Amino acid sequence: MSIAAQLLTRTTEMDERRSAQRASVDLHAGFRKPGYDSARADISNLSVNGCKVDCGVNLDKKTQVWIKFPGLRPMQATVIWVNGFEAGCEFSAPFYKPVLDDFLNRHKAA
Repeated sequence: MSIAAQLLTRTTEMDERRSAQRASVDLHAGFRKPGYDSARADISNLSVNGCKVDCGVNLDKKTQVWIKFPGLRPMQATVIWVNGFEAGCEFSAPFYKPVLDDFLNRHKAA
């Protein structure tokens, strides 16, 4: 007797739009939008093309921001989506993959 099964997976619209896989991280970064002093942002995921921030600052789509990851130069990014104080940011220039890999090895969430 054999039983046939099919595994169904569900992908969200957000997963389908992403151009790169995101890694879970749990870190603090410097964060600034034009006209405001630097603040701190919590970063919960990161890829070569962008990250998710929780910054406690009101943001609008298309806002240009600067994100300063620990030990790295500030990166310019554009806000792509907003949900309360959380936002998805796309970097103006992607992370260099070996630099990102090294950074993730040091800061990956458990």
